[in-house]
Parts: sequence; structure tokens; C-alpha cells
Amino acid sequence: MPWLKKGTCGWLFLALALWPAAVPAAEFSAQMLTRVRNATVPGRILVKDGKMRQEFNDAEGRTITILRLDKKMVWVLLPRTRTYMEMPLKLKWPGQFIQIPPDARTKRLVGNERVGGYDAQKYEVGVVSREGMERQIYWLPAKLGVPIKMEVPARHFSIEYKDIKEGPVADRLFEIPPGYEKVSKPDLD
Repeated sequence: MPWLKKGTCGWLFLALALWPAAVPAAEFSAQMLTRVRNATVPGRILVKDGKMRQEFNDAEGRTITILRLDKKMVWVLLPRTRTYMEMPLKLKWPGQFIQIPPDARTKRLVGNERVGGYDAQKYEVGVVSREGMERQIYWLPAKLGVPIKMEVPARHFSIEYKDIKEGPVADRLFEIPPGYEKVSKPDLD
């Protein structure tokens, strides 16, 4: 997908990597910190009834990604150009979703920790990667039903939700805003 190269691709795949498992009870907003080696990328996440919205600022401006399990669709919105792209939601996107991977070869509870103000079960899982077996760590609070922290030590990669605010999230935030034009590739000039 060459049209995704100027930053949008990274945010799309990042968004897909962060998708919480669909848990109808989970409804919250949070600040999101993604760390790759020494770089930290801040963002925002909103979750409601199998829907997710992520917002990031990058070199191209603000990017919003909306995932809709009910429509099996992903929308990438570019507010600067008031355009959006639409793609089918596939289960085999790179990075999968932030959930304990259903195809994990190993999974074990390694303890309990308090993360982001929540009591969470800490799981260590082994998944097959290009380099062989990869160790991933997830923190899953029962109250939210979705992981709020993930680490992949070998890749120096982590994601964490901070300042989680449980409560209603407006349905309109999971729709394409009025006045946006559908495009097959973004105009990044």
C-alpha cells in the first residue's frame, strides 16, 4: 500500500495493534502512550461496545482511526484534508489487536500488579514471529475486560493506557463526520 507511506501506514497498523478485544461492558477514554525504543508517541483512545477510536498527531497532522467490529470496517480520517479511507477489517493485520492473541503458543499468569489505577492480572504469552518465538506481556484488569498495557521486550515496544476515564463515550465519535470525502489514497501534499 504505497499510499500509506507518509506516516498514515504506521498509525493504521498501530491502531490495529492496539484494538481491544470486543467487550460490550468496556466503555472508556484514555491517554495512550506507545513506546518504540527511545521514542514515545502520545495519543488518545476511546472504546465503546466493540468500537474504537484512536487519535494521533504526526508529521502529516492529526490522524484518526475508527475500528467498527459491527461493520467489519476500518476508517482512517485525515482532518487536515477532510478525507477518509475505508478498509475491510481483517483478522490477520500485522500486530493483531491488543488482546492476548488467541493463537498464542503459551500463556501463563505470572502475577497481579496495579497498573493505571487498576488491579490487573499479568500474563506472559509466547507467539510465533518472523524471528521465532516472541515473548509478550499483557496486563488485564477484570473491571475493564481489555488489556491496558502490553510489552514486547525483544522489540523494545510497549503500549499503555493512562488516565483512564470510565463512562459514556458519544456514539458520534465512532462515525465519519459530516463533510468528509471518501478517497482511495490520501492527498499528503
